[in-house]
Amino acid sequence: MTTLRSIIDKVNGMRYMVESLELCSSLAKRHLLSSEYLYAEESLAKEIENVDEMFSIAKDAVNTDLIEKLKMKLGHILDIRGSLNNIANAAVLDDIQLFEVKRFALLVSEIDALLSSIDYKTVVLPSLEKVIDILDPDKKRIAHFYIYPSYSNVLAGLRKKQESLKDENPEECEEIRLKCLEIEDEIRQNISRELYEYAKPLMEALDSVAYIDILLAKAIQADKMSLCKPKMSVDNTSYEGLFNPQLKEVLLAQSKDFQEIDICLYESPCLITGANMAGKTVVLKTIALAQYLFQFGFFVPAKNAEIVPVEDIMMSIGDDQSEMNGLSSFAAEMLNINAIIKAVHSGKKVLALIDELARTTNPEEGRAIVNATIDILENGNIRSLVTTHYNGLETSCRKLRVKGLMTDKITSDVTIENINDYMDYSLVENNDDIVPMEALRIAAVLGVDKQLLEKADKYTVR
Repeated sequence: MTTLRSIIDKVNGMRYMVESLELCSSLAKRHLLSSEYLYAEESLAKEIENVDEMFSIAKDAVNTDLIEKLKMKLGHILDIRGSLNNIANAAVLDDIQLFEVKRFALLVSEIDALLSSIDYKTVVLPSLEKVIDILDPDKKRIAHFYIYPSYSNVLAGLRKKQESLKDENPEECEEIRLKCLEIEDEIRQNISRELYEYAKPLMEALDSVAYIDILLAKAIQADKMSLCKPKMSVDNTSYEGLFNPQLKEVLLAQSKDFQEIDICLYESPCLITGANMAGKTVVLKTIALAQYLFQFGFFVPAKNAEIVPVEDIMMSIGDDQSEMNGLSSFAAEMLNINAIIKAVHSGKKVLALIDELARTTNPEEGRAIVNATIDILENGNIRSLVTTHYNGLETSCRKLRVKGLMTDKITSDVTIENINDYMDYSLVENNDDIVPMEALRIAAVLGVDKQLLEKADKYTVR
């Protein structure tokens, strides 16, 4: 079972998205991290619709005060699962646990009243009024608990007598105190026995308020980050204005813009070429992030998105060399590719994202590995993106190219700090078998030693 907790540090940008959520309680954070990767269309569609409904509520200015009150109430919710488990196991609760349950029941009632004021019915909170009646015999609806005198006339009488004798007859006063403790223990047993009937609705309410907290946080995040509601597709995955939220924020802090891209993934492999620094790896990581966000019920970073759900998202991105297990970069990469190929052979519905395939081996064998991999991916009819620097690939698959350096727009000295201002990261169709050769041009723009570049140019095969 794939949970959000299991992939949060494996998917670039996912921790950033989770930590950007304005969750009101630690309970919601634990529930969120335990949430499962959704593949079934019905459950996935329902989750997206639930977020969308909360998005509409949160975005409506009429509901501003209500949302702030709701957030405040949700922020007071504690994870009282231990106390609720004790109720379910017919254990006798102490005063602290009874206070926790009473306080929780009152908060649930208040949250339910807020949501009822806007006729919100997507997440139905169980009524805990009976629980409140048990723990609040004086009907003051105050988040406070002790064994109230109203639980027992005998107890009330003994307490009064104890109070009147405390200075006159200490010995009798102590006897009364011990008798009061016996009666209080009996009352706790009776209360715990009465609460046993409500163990299930209490636990349901705990899960429900955590879910409301998560939905609200996802909705607020979608509004603040300009995320879009993804549409479910059965044919092709397509993004209009796809962006990387974390990178966008970094660039914004530098008064720079993130260049959004448009891309469509068909049920066949797609090859992406382009110079170094052209953002190919960022494209793969952003698509992986968007797919995961979608299948964990988030809105996605794009202006518009239609996404095909997949059983698994398989990646071979970055340097996987491991000193711990002794694998080289190439060996680790080949194991990743082998896992992808096995998934293809099994007929599993996956999204495969492969960055600079076979880049760490010699060009002749590397080119052969790329060709063979694309052949298998094409026959498997799965959606896949492969980036490469290799020329002369014998494949008829769809090819895209990152436009790259815009030399015609360079009007001043280019440095490592501003070179991205002169890069065009948009993707264009490219039917050539020749990969763009821009490395020397970029190096020259950056002011790399002229003699080095001239010598390198002589060795370039054209």
